[in-house]
Amino acid sequence: MTEPRQGDQAADVMAQMMARMREELRRGDELRSRLAGLTGRAESPDGLVAVTCTADDPAHELHLDPRALRRPSEELAELLQELLREARTDLRRQTDEALRELGGGAGPQSLVHDPAAAQAKLAQLNELVSGPVRDSVQMLERMRRQLGV
Repeated sequence: MTEPRQGDQAADVMAQMMARMREELRRGDELRSRLAGLTGRAESPDGLVAVTCTADDPAHELHLDPRALRRPSEELAELLQELLREARTDLRRQTDEALRELGGGAGPQSLVHDPAAAQAKLAQLNELVSGPVRDSVQMLERMRRQLGV
């Protein structure tokens, strides 16, 4: 039986590194797209008022049934404030859930409670990492081809 050559071992290590890098890039892309699509929702008990928020827009959609406008203005304002809080809470819950599912539930992701901040941080990290990682993957691929493995 022949012993594995050093070149074969190096190729295996490079292949494993490339696979890990590709998986991390895929997970980052998946998390970013999932967070971008999240919306928080809240509706009044009578269904006359509903709000939707996103990480970029805290009052993305507002539905007011004309009957809701018959309420005293202070009551309607308080209801809108409460529904906006509930919608943001719903969005935070969804963001936390997505981060737990895709991020493993541990580490800094579990501390994130602001969807807009989470998206901004992900974009920043993506810019910081994706270029060099992609360059590294390409370099490892060229080395693999040159080694003939």
